[in-house]
Amino acid sequence: LGNGGLSGRISDAIGKLTSLRRVDLHDNDLKGSIPREIGNLLDLSSLIISYNGITGTIPDGLADLSQLEILHLHGNRLQGTVPRLTFKGQTKSSFIADCGSPSEFDTPLDCPDCTMCCNSQQECDVRESQTNFGKWASVIFGSAILALFLASTVFCAFGENFP
Repeated sequence: LGNGGLSGRISDAIGKLTSLRRVDLHDNDLKGSIPREIGNLLDLSSLIISYNGITGTIPDGLADLSQLEILHLHGNRLQGTVPRLTFKGQTKSSFIADCGSPSEFDTPLDCPDCTMCCNSQQECDVRESQTNFGKWASVIFGSAILALFLASTVFCAFGENFP
């Protein structure tokens, strides 16, 4: 139903459609807030509600959607903090929200897990985030460089005394 000319609100009754796997309502004229009942859709893998007039905060229940692979919230007027999310098969465009600057608000949407942030000028940039593997690889590589540096310094300082 994306770009379908829909208007109105997303009904709280959406939470009763528990077998729903995809919701694509992008580029419509939807208003109101994201119903908290959306957190009942435990099989949901894709929620795309970008480019509407949705306002308010993002329900904490989104954090319970463990099957979620795609979440597009950008192009709305959402505020606050997006709950921590765990994505399966994450790509650059998995999780897009209005967390870039300039923002229509004093502070952009706080979105620690976003893979892409958009601003009020509809410009979107990939957000660089390190995985746990990337963080540990950096620590190990940095430690190895430091050890080599210290070993070469010790060898240079005391090299003449070694047989």
